[in-house]
Amino acid sequence: MAVDLYVIAPVLIGGVVIAKFAERYRFPYPIPLILAGVIIGQVMPLGSVYGEVVGLDVVAQLTLAAVLFYAGLTMNIRELRFSLTNVMLLATLGVVITSIVAGITIGLFSAMGLMAFVIGAILSPTDPAALFSVLESGGVRVKRRLFSILEGEAVFNDATSVVLVITVFMPLVIPALSVAWYVIIEEFLLSMIIGVVTGFAIAHVIGRIIIRTAEDTTISILTATTPILAYGLGEIFAQLGIHPGALASVFAGIFMANARRMGMEPLPQKSMRGAMKNVSFAFEIVVFILLGATVDLQYLMNSPAIVALGLMTSVLVILVARPVAVFLVTAHDRSMSWRDRFFVSWAGVKGVASAALAAIVVAAITSYEITGFEQSGRDLNAIVFLVLMTSLLLQGLTTPHLATRLGLVESHDFAQEIMARRDATRKALLHLVDLYTEGKVDSSLYSRLKAELEEEIFRLEDELRQLVSEKRARLRELEVRESVLRAKLDHFKRLYEDGKIEDSIFQDQVREIEAEIEELENRRRALQQGL
Repeated sequence: MAVDLYVIAPVLIGGVVIAKFAERYRFPYPIPLILAGVIIGQVMPLGSVYGEVVGLDVVAQLTLAAVLFYAGLTMNIRELRFSLTNVMLLATLGVVITSIVAGITIGLFSAMGLMAFVIGAILSPTDPAALFSVLESGGVRVKRRLFSILEGEAVFNDATSVVLVITVFMPLVIPALSVAWYVIIEEFLLSMIIGVVTGFAIAHVIGRIIIRTAEDTTISILTATTPILAYGLGEIFAQLGIHPGALASVFAGIFMANARRMGMEPLPQKSMRGAMKNVSFAFEIVVFILLGATVDLQYLMNSPAIVALGLMTSVLVILVARPVAVFLVTAHDRSMSWRDRFFVSWAGVKGVASAALAAIVVAAITSYEITGFEQSGRDLNAIVFLVLMTSLLLQGLTTPHLATRLGLVESHDFAQEIMARRDATRKALLHLVDLYTEGKVDSSLYSRLKAELEEEIFRLEDELRQLVSEKRARLRELEVRESVLRAKLDHFKRLYEDGKIEDSIFQDQVREIEAEIEELENRRRALQQGL
């Protein structure tokens, strides 16, 4: 059954509203998007992920291309140099170890056979969008080196997982794709190499066009189509068993974000990132909602064995496969403590990459019309759905608190940062006015730049007002709590003076309440310093 085009608009609009609502209340947005998809699937059935939704695999590939390109475009290469070895090991060897350990453990507790390794590989990547949503929703900033490891791994391991799933594990369940083991290794390595080369070539070509045009609309269009072009050109080699499209998308973004280091002229990073942020977010909304909408909820409710297997797979992936991979590949780094390793293993949140990979795998296998695959496709979809929801709920809601508990959070005054950015932008605006007054800038360029700077100042001041408003609300809450505790303390004092409670009870209550009041006073002073 084909998805009618009129369905896309309300899905996107509703998805944006849901995501913004979740952001406002500091809640990871993938969770309500998937749940909204489940509700949509019950009200307006869209069919299952294993073939009835025509083109879902295409949407999944476009999503991977957009998300991976945007992740590469926003990667901080300078920060990556502090943890390059760990990132590369986690994104390659770590993905392989996670896939194998997960595959073996799933296979031991189920009768899925080789399909267990496919599921393990699908669930091996961490998701940059979900991870950053989790950290931002918790309002924490983890230590610089740990963040660079998580960011770098989330960017690279998605692409590695795509190549691993398609070139190594899919031939295990599709007889028509079966080849000798040394050919699989050759295809895997060629996919990696050609992906990097293709990404470099695309970045150079599109980068030069962007530099020559230097017009906002053209920049946005070229940037939005770059990941599609990179992924599409990479997949031209698919007939040879080589699939470098995902890596081409990632490295196109990385090379364009670091154009100067690649021997190119600097590209307009702000415009490119702004365009891709919207495109990537739109694809994420569609994939998360479609993941929920295409789950056969009736099948899940009538199949307790599959639910049990899905939940057990979640435990195996989160508590066994991921920690084993992280602790093994980072064992060489003596600068990492057990807290660092534990946090990196726990922060491996699953998300859009696994959802998209599941759709691609099922669609590909379905196209070969393998007898009896319909049931396996339904099971695979159900398991991936359950693991994603478990990961997002369990890891997503606890990761920020875990970072705080382990002492891995950097102290950061967001109000001070916003004020510094606002003041710097104001200084830039005054400099622009001086240039215009001296006749060094024509009126057209002056008007455009002035509008951009004023808009940025307005946005920063709005963020600052919201931050101050939130702090004042928290401060008022602390003041009220303190007032309530003091009233409680006064009541105990009156009871003691009237001889209605014993001295030991009074002293215990006084110590407990005064300790709470002291904690509130410390928190209140810390907040007042930031206002």
